[in-house]
Amino acid sequence: MNKTSGLCRKFLLATVVITAFSTTVYAETSIGRWCDEALPSMPQYNSILEIVVADNGVAELRVRNGDGSRSVTTLEEQGFGIYAAIGSSTGDKYRVEPDGSLALLNYKGFARLATRLGNTPKRGDCGI
Repeated sequence: MNKTSGLCRKFLLATVVITAFSTTVYAETSIGRWCDEALPSMPQYNSILEIVVADNGVAELRVRNGDGSRSVTTLEEQGFGIYAAIGSSTGDKYRVEPDGSLALLNYKGFARLATRLGNTPKRGDCGI
């Protein structure tokens, strides 16, 4: 075996080892987080809404409810800060307003406004 073929084998082995132990890391971009007080006098019904866009371009609405339940809905970005819930029977849409709040819309139009939260979750956000 000559010196060149030995180096090629070592390089090939190193490439195989690196590939075998590599993991793909997906980043996501947070569009924002909001507090939805559906019934302001009943904080147990508050929800934290977060819209994120994964590195692959798929947008999601992640909801954490006051009762501890969670849900994820796939969204379609429609431009101008509007995201439509895919498969929604009530035409749910979300519009990021110029002041940073989030308008919750349905097939009838405007439903209510959620207030902007910081991007870093804090204990007690939205009373949850």
